[in-house]
Amino acid sequence: MRLTRDVLGAVVLVLAAVGVASAENDRSASASWAAQHRNEASATEHLSTSGSLKFAPGNLTEGVTMSLELSHGYELLEDLGAAGGAADVDDYAISQKPYSSYEAVVDATSGDIDPLVVDRIDSGGGVLQSSVAIGVGPSRSLRWINDTAAEVNNELVRVQSGGCTTDCGPDDVYFIRGYETTYSVPRFNNSGTQITVLLLQNPTNYTITGHTYFWNTAGALVGQSDFTLAPKQLQVLNTSTIPGVNGVGGSVTIANDGRYGDLAAKTVALEPATGFSFDSPALPRIR
Repeated sequence: MRLTRDVLGAVVLVLAAVGVASAENDRSASASWAAQHRNEASATEHLSTSGSLKFAPGNLTEGVTMSLELSHGYELLEDLGAAGGAADVDDYAISQKPYSSYEAVVDATSGDIDPLVVDRIDSGGGVLQSSVAIGVGPSRSLRWINDTAAEVNNELVRVQSGGCTTDCGPDDVYFIRGYETTYSVPRFNNSGTQITVLLLQNPTNYTITGHTYFWNTAGALVGQSDFTLAPKQLQVLNTSTIPGVNGVGGSVTIANDGRYGDLAAKTVALEPATGFSFDSPALPRIR
């Protein structure tokens, strides 16, 4: 694995200068390094790593191994060029928060990568889930839900080629992006004379499943409703019928296995005495 863009030029110059010094003086030289992946469009950085390496006498270059981690909004252009006759396999760590959902998208491939293999794997390397095709080409989407109360930090997203493998070169590239796909609704209210109805629609052409979580104003989970929405299906849910949700107010989160931004939802709090209604749209996390 090697970075193919967004490595700070100053770092490259420093390492090259140390390598030249090592060659000219016929002795070992060492240097510290740092690299950042930068999203120029939003001026945010999603990857930052640092370390040190040693140049052997006469060596002008040294490889740098970097640990990669997916987070919301992360994006990186990478290659699967084989090194030393071994196929390149890129592993991305990801911290999965409780009651949340995620997506990794791998596209913009070139060269002989196809078929592209994108899997979620456990700490022992076992495949937990395989990605699905986005369209008719090699692009892949991997989507899942952490429906537990615990943070999961021991799983990886693995990217590799099922085509060129040991023959992959630096021209065999892909683009990876990470998203948290959990929706949030800032308000529901089933206290007093108000009741809240949740409208949840799947406007896509594939089935989406997930969990709707209800939180009181103190942030405690008070109820849950599971759903499976066929393409174009609309769910109209009286939230006061959910055990633990009647008589309270708070907020809503929706974890789902759909693609980022594919669901449409809102809550409508109804006041029967006056006929007033209060809409709160469900929003995905901003990129």
